Amino acid sequence: MIRDNIASAAAVITRKTLRLMGKGATTLPGKIALKISPSIIASKAKGKNIITITGTNGKTTTSHMISDMLVNEGYSVINNISGANLASGIATTLICGKDEINRPEGESKGIVYVLETDEAAFAKTAKDISPKVSVVTNLFRDQLDRYGELTHTRDCIADGLDKTDAILVINSDDSLVASLGKGREKRSVFFGMDKDSMLMNNTKYPPKKSILPASPDAVYCPECHVRYDYKARSFGHLGDFVCPSCGAVSPKCRFSVVYDLKDNPSKEDYPFSLKDSLTGTTEDMKLKIPGSHNLYNTCAAVSAVTVLTERIEGKSEGSAELFKAAVKAEENVKAAFGRMEKIKVGDKNLCILLVKNPVGLDRSLSFVCESEDKAALMLLLNSNIADGKDVSWIWDVDFESKAEDLPEDIYVSGQRYGDMLLRVEYAGRKVKDSGDMSRVMEMLRKALDECPAGKCVYVLPNYTSMLDLRGRLVRELGIKDFWK
Repeated sequence: MIRDNIASAAAVITRKTLRLMGKGATTLPGKIALKISPSIIASKAKGKNIITITGTNGKTTTSHMISDMLVNEGYSVINNISGANLASGIATTLICGKDEINRPEGESKGIVYVLETDEAAFAKTAKDISPKVSVVTNLFRDQLDRYGELTHTRDCIADGLDKTDAILVINSDDSLVASLGKGREKRSVFFGMDKDSMLMNNTKYPPKKSILPASPDAVYCPECHVRYDYKARSFGHLGDFVCPSCGAVSPKCRFSVVYDLKDNPSKEDYPFSLKDSLTGTTEDMKLKIPGSHNLYNTCAAVSAVTVLTERIEGKSEGSAELFKAAVKAEENVKAAFGRMEKIKVGDKNLCILLVKNPVGLDRSLSFVCESEDKAALMLLLNSNIADGKDVSWIWDVDFESKAEDLPEDIYVSGQRYGDMLLRVEYAGRKVKDSGDMSRVMEMLRKALDECPAGKCVYVLPNYTSMLDLRGRLVRELGIKDFWK
């Protein structure tokens, strides 16, 4: 107890000092606290209502949506929305989070902690966090020099889950994620695309044929190592899978997205429906954060909020009322920093879409191609430790089939701008200008100057290049820091 108190005091003092210096202070306070008291996370998490969100893509967006929805439902929320998702960032949030609590209008129903957690670190932090609900979004190949193969990442998450009694909210369409439900059936809740909708859209609106092979991520059955057959796919390896050898299939969803691609999910307010099979309820919705991948993030967020509020209120058999409340709460969600973040610059827009792996960049390029307001594209590529030192993954992205639909003006920057320049030109497109991060604002200003009114410059950075760019935008355009 004394050690915990000293650790907490040290974290609070460190944070206040760093904030006075204009720093984010999202990890160092927790790092110091953990040095003083390694059990500080368990101590601070005890007895709290906590949701964890882990997976390769969509963690920050889903966490942000869950936070907004819970506030809209009347809960006070503390989160690590800055994306500090290792043990140090989680400790900082648990110790110092009340300074930046998000409160609802009117009386609060209580405090919920929404914690994005790194998938590789989940095995070490899950027991101490002891969440009520744990969301797993998806698993894609990402930073092989850090995470290793996907099966290893899946095993790390499974190890963490087995140290908790959390209800699992897991993606039915991702074969590796869905396999987490095996042996944990009584506490697993699945979400995903409605299988009939997926098949209908594959048949009626077949996707443009890729020039590069489809993503090989997780297309083999983990039990018998035979390649899955797919009745339908959404993107990457996500879809309605079946193993021709052992018969393993995509699990039945409690929460599923009913959609029709006659409309474009890249447009704001794309209409779709969300179905809760347990209560027999279907609700019409509008996609508040554009992009077909955000259908999954929205479904995950509604699923998690429904399941958590059911657990808090003791509705073990499901509640149509709480499902409808979660759907309504989604109406006012906003994008997280760097994730489909639109910034107004005079009569033009700047949109930042974080990309950090082949599937993420592929989906973002598809989004840009489908966007009616695209005027220019800027690609930023760094290779710091947080990004992964190996950038060869850009050659696994299908630029070729999208090349003719990308904006006419393409700019490239970042530490590894030469690698990205070569990749773009190898796909048959010319780059208008390129250079390292010292020239990024010069190129961005040029792109914005030449951007027509009402149109958008799309910027696709990886992690540290996004933080660098946003720091420059804070200083030059006065936008909010990522931690505010």
